[in-house]
Amino acid sequence: MTASVGTMLARAEALAAERGVALTPLRRQVYELVLKAQKPIGAYDLIDAMEPQRGARVPPTTVYRALDFLVENGFVHRIESKNAFIACCDAGKSHESQFLICEECGATLEIQGRELASSLSASPPAHGFQVHHQVVELSGLCAGCQKRHREA
Repeated sequence: MTASVGTMLARAEALAAERGVALTPLRRQVYELVLKAQKPIGAYDLIDAMEPQRGARVPPTTVYRALDFLVENGFVHRIESKNAFIACCDAGKSHESQFLICEECGATLEIQGRELASSLSASPPAHGFQVHHQVVELSGLCAGCQKRHREA
């Protein structure tokens, strides 16, 4: 992600206002924590991070509702294989994403690729199948972890 946390928060607030939806203080806080994590973060890790700031433990359902809002509005993506969430690299713009996930350090990179998504969606209708949601996650080793293995 190349934009700063402040820039991403401002973009999210502007998009929410434009869409007529509320980026409540809790949703904003959850989004900010996801942005700062810079890799997939789970709901319970978010709850743990919020506790010192709020002085009390936030109920999991509250955090999951905030995450649902952020996913529905394109601010974060759910990494299915990790049951975790990562900030969208291009919030507010409709796009298809694929994720490269390092098995060792957890680094996750969102890459956009409408061609791959279109290709994957082309054959299901021929089989009478209607796609509602598509997730492509590729796991392996990032360049940094590969380098560490070569040097070891």
